[in-house]
Amino acid sequence: MEYEEIVRRLRNIVTNPPIGLPKEKVKEIMAKYRDQCPRSEEAFDEAKRLIPGGVEHNLSLNKPFPIVMDKAEGCKVWDIDGNEYIDYLMCGGPIILGHNYPPLRDKIIELIREKGPSHGVTSEYEVKAIKLIQKHMPSIEMFRFFQSGTEAVMAALRIARVFTDKVKIIKIGGSYHGWSDQMVYGMHIPGTGPLEASGIPKECLKHTIEVPPNNEKKLRRAFEKSEAKGGVAAVILEPVGGESGTHPVKPDWNKIVREYCDQFDSLLIFDEVVTGFRMGMGGAQGYFNVKPDLTVFGKIIGHGYPSAGGVGGRRDVMSVCAAGVEGLKKRAYVGGTLAANPITTAACYWTIKFLEETNAPEKAAAAADKITAGMNDIFERADLPFFVYNFKSIIHYETTSFFAVRLDDKDALNQINLRRQLAEEYQAALIINGINVLAGTRMYVSMAHDDNAIQKTLTAWENIVKMIKS
Repeated sequence: MEYEEIVRRLRNIVTNPPIGLPKEKVKEIMAKYRDQCPRSEEAFDEAKRLIPGGVEHNLSLNKPFPIVMDKAEGCKVWDIDGNEYIDYLMCGGPIILGHNYPPLRDKIIELIREKGPSHGVTSEYEVKAIKLIQKHMPSIEMFRFFQSGTEAVMAALRIARVFTDKVKIIKIGGSYHGWSDQMVYGMHIPGTGPLEASGIPKECLKHTIEVPPNNEKKLRRAFEKSEAKGGVAAVILEPVGGESGTHPVKPDWNKIVREYCDQFDSLLIFDEVVTGFRMGMGGAQGYFNVKPDLTVFGKIIGHGYPSAGGVGGRRDVMSVCAAGVEGLKKRAYVGGTLAANPITTAACYWTIKFLEETNAPEKAAAAADKITAGMNDIFERADLPFFVYNFKSIIHYETTSFFAVRLDDKDALNQINLRRQLAEEYQAALIINGINVLAGTRMYVSMAHDDNAIQKTLTAWENIVKMIKS
């Protein structure tokens, strides 16, 4: 689906009253949810006494309570009550081969059994993994592992400031780049600025500039106004648009940002925490044919194995990154005892090898194309304004489109809350139909999503549409 049509359809949804499930159906859904998952509810009641909010995973559906998962295999997950789900959360995006992929699992078990999980110093898999990343993303001449996408973003911004000797960071509104102090700004919905920055001193955000997506005029203005205030060290963006394409970008947006970074001697940072390898072996930079100066990775490079993240880019830029204790040299100080541990680096190496051998990114994308076409057909036959679009194996389905509400829309904050609640009710309806998704808006597809999984997904949506029409 083309950018203009996506934007038009989003505006059609948010400028009309939201369509939710009938209230009596919602009551039935919640009752069945509780009947199917009693042990999850018990576990949540106990967790609330021990964990703030009762949950540690931002991607969980919390109403009426989060499902407690027991195991994952292929395209499926099972909860502690024994219910089976087709999974589209996929650990937040990194699972492309399928959950617990046996050849990868066997390599990691072998490493732990024979060599141990971690020792705090260099292992051979660091270099082996980096060479494979370089093979597919030529922009990465040097690379440094970290322990998460949030850490990698922190490091990338510090590296950019040391290299350019500038201070400002332009962040595209609506994007998520982890939860470090300076990035909790303009998250989820463009224009929200410090709305979610409780507990963060204002000083931490004074060098972060939010620019609306696809707005070349405001991007230029941000660069120009910053020239006398320390200059722009870097622009950081999600190349498919904020929230993995929830706020889609114009086809030439990345090239426009690249040109402005070159014009103002600033760096371009691609956040490929989700898109790296999922958009193809060359990531989003290969897909869009735009070369960033720095690339941030997170969980994607470990295929769900923990402590995974990294930054790579131009040799001259990456060379300012500290390597151990270097006296008084001007360096970007970074660290992490578990960064580049053998499990993570081995998982990175073997993941890329298996992605190459299986052509998993394209298989996942083909499955996503089928799901997208099937869901759009269901919505069109039902005469609903809902629609689906995808970037390769990243699917966005739009029912209430709460992310697309603009802050200058009438009654915007109440609309966002109402539409989000209705989207969560659709998500609960999917769960009782055996489908697990992300945030009521998104689906990550893997190579393991076969025709049976696709058919079950489409049948679930057929059932939901019948509930609406009832």
